Amino acid sequence: MKVLHVIDSGGLYGAEVMLLNLAAEQAAMGLEPIIASIGDPLYDEKPLEKEAVRRGLRVERFRMRPGPNVAGAFSVLRFAWREQCDVLHSHGYKGNILFGFMPRALRRLPMVTTLHGWTWTGGMDRMGLYEWLDRLSLRFVDAVVMVNDAMRRKIDLPGIHVVPNGIPLAGEAERPAVPLDPRIVEFCRGGITLGAIGRLSPEKGFDILLDAVREVAETNPGVRLALLGEGVERDALEAKIRELGLTERVLLPGYVPDANRYLPLFRAFVLSSLTEGLPMVILEAMLAGVPIVATRVGGVPEVLQEGEAGVLVPAPSAGDLATGIKHIIADEAGARDMAAVARQRLEANYSAIAMAQKYQGIYDRLATWSAGGHSA
Repeated sequence: MKVLHVIDSGGLYGAEVMLLNLAAEQAAMGLEPIIASIGDPLYDEKPLEKEAVRRGLRVERFRMRPGPNVAGAFSVLRFAWREQCDVLHSHGYKGNILFGFMPRALRRLPMVTTLHGWTWTGGMDRMGLYEWLDRLSLRFVDAVVMVNDAMRRKIDLPGIHVVPNGIPLAGEAERPAVPLDPRIVEFCRGGITLGAIGRLSPEKGFDILLDAVREVAETNPGVRLALLGEGVERDALEAKIRELGLTERVLLPGYVPDANRYLPLFRAFVLSSLTEGLPMVILEAMLAGVPIVATRVGGVPEVLQEGEAGVLVPAPSAGDLATGIKHIIADEAGARDMAAVARQRLEANYSAIAMAQKYQGIYDRLATWSAGGHSA
């Protein structure tokens, strides 16, 4: 079976990592995954494309102007037809909007979409419009996959599938021995280091995390924060760091390749998001054995077993986030116990192999439908 994964990626974050993990497991199972990477013509090589090549995965670049580009969509479809792909699998609103509204007879391929989580946090803006169109397109997609039960409860559509994200439990294939950034290593060794990883965008709640760090520092002078990621909120976050007097306590090194390799350096990993699906970085922290403090968003409470595998706090609240962080710092033994529970839970429920097998079942049902005219 040949699967064409379509994504317009803005970095190498949760959705991209999930897709790479899925494609690698599919290749190991004997499927033929191809990653169709959509991007603006100004893009050269995207981080996702580079990493896919490093992992030995097939990736095809499609450069097209932004917006509802019908010609660009058909360039992808012509490739899919020429390659005799069996399934079109979209990851994100761009693929959903481009292909979801197409009549099935025109698309000529069964379509699956995975909803990794919406990032819109309110207001009248372009992202709100895209999310509205994304939601509307789901009614015309053959199989809609949510990454957690909480998302399914928010959408009234028949036949929704739930497939939790997964990661390789034994680690990835050997990668080149690239040393860790000494600047980050030295910073993390200088005190009680909290870690956060993600795109610097409003829905990640990093501004709230900065307020929480200042509050924690009032009773824990050694606390500091390593915030690994890049994005549109950089200037605003840098200004807030100066305003709060946290210049010596917060490291903002930008985008860091293989950021999960720094997780063992953290006393705790903190997820401050206002909205999420099932964040891959939570699974990576569980694998690394790092204690977790996270907001109650999306599938996070389910993954952390309602607080048995990590500290859960309401969102958005700097005070509650600070309380959770203080708890982790004060009770190291309890934090280690929660991290051990998290690792066991990861191994039992969130492996990349289990994820790939569940998607295989969805593809098989779609293939049967395509042959016999029945719904998946």
